[in-house]
Amino acid sequence: MSSGKSIVPEREFRGLLRYSDAAAYIGLAEGTLRNQHEELGIQSVKIGRVRCFPVAALNDFIERKILETERKQIRKKRRGRGESLVFGPDFSFWLVIAALLLMALIRLSFLTA
Repeated sequence: MSSGKSIVPEREFRGLLRYSDAAAYIGLAEGTLRNQHEELGIQSVKIGRVRCFPVAALNDFIERKILETERKQIRKKRRGRGESLVFGPDFSFWLVIAALLLMALIRLSFLTA
C-alpha cells in the first residue's frame, strides 16, 4: 500500500524567512546576517532553535538603508580650496563698504581743513 514516498503537507507562508533566505532577500552574506542582525536593527523571531525574520522587518531595513544613502548623497555646501568667507562671492559687499568709508574719510578731511 505504501509507495515508499512520504507525503509532506505544504507549509503555509507566514512572512517569515530563515537566515539563508533572509540574507539573500536583503543582499547580505548569511554569516553577516547571523553575526550582526542585532547591530543592523533587524527584528527577528526565535521559534525553538530556528531564528526567523519577518519580511516586513527586512523591508523596513531596506527602506532605512535607502534613506541613509539618499541623505549621504545630499552634500553640504562646502567652500573649495583657497576660498574664504571674506573673499567669496560676496566680496563686492566688502568693496562697497570700503568705498563708503573712504568717501566718508575724504569728506571729513575737507570739513576739518
